[in-house]
Amino acid sequence: MDNQLYSYEEACELIQEKGLKMTMKRDEDLNKLCQFGEKGSILNVNTLLYDRYQIHATEKDYNAIKRMADSEGLAIVLKENDKDEIEDMITGYEEVGSKAILFIKNGNRVLQLNETDKNLPHEIIFFTNDNLDIILECLCENDTYKPKPKTSAPVVVKPQKVAEPELTDDEIREIYPEGCTVAHAKYGQGTIKSIASGKVVVEFEDSSERILAAKICIKNKLLAVV
Repeated sequence: MDNQLYSYEEACELIQEKGLKMTMKRDEDLNKLCQFGEKGSILNVNTLLYDRYQIHATEKDYNAIKRMADSEGLAIVLKENDKDEIEDMITGYEEVGSKAILFIKNGNRVLQLNETDKNLPHEIIFFTNDNLDIILECLCENDTYKPKPKTSAPVVVKPQKVAEPELTDDEIREIYPEGCTVAHAKYGQGTIKSIASGKVVVEFEDSSERILAAKICIKNKLLAVV
């Protein structure tokens, strides 16, 4: 039978399209592997030598995929305990490109896959690209296989300064009437000579004239009417 299954690179591309977090690596026999999440199930994609896919599954993934396969009428549980007998059965399904999904509970121990992590006790074997697609969809429901969303820094909204309204010259004259005596903390006493364009002209006792911004004088109480 011609090998029509995805290559390792094509399978990895499909996994990435699903948005699953994975690590690409090889085992001692140079099989090409994809491990989901940090310590999740491992997909073996050695389709150059075999017409099959194989998953070394966690308990959670094994149960989830089996429920899905049962609902689709695809699940076949291999209960044999002899390694050679199991491998012969797998080869029989493989030769015809079966649509079945084979489940071997504790297959890690039965098939003597000693190099496989102990937290991956079960084996799932299947022979079509369609089954790979639906199994990956099933794995998408495992939240530990999804990249953590990037958290953006909180946006700090700086309070805007409210501009104080400009005072008219008439409003300034109500506070500092022309001709009135005023006291300044630095320049001493003086007389308001005139007010124009928001400016106050003050003649102080030393005969010096100073032009002061009325708005600042009022806000900071720099001039006090005596």
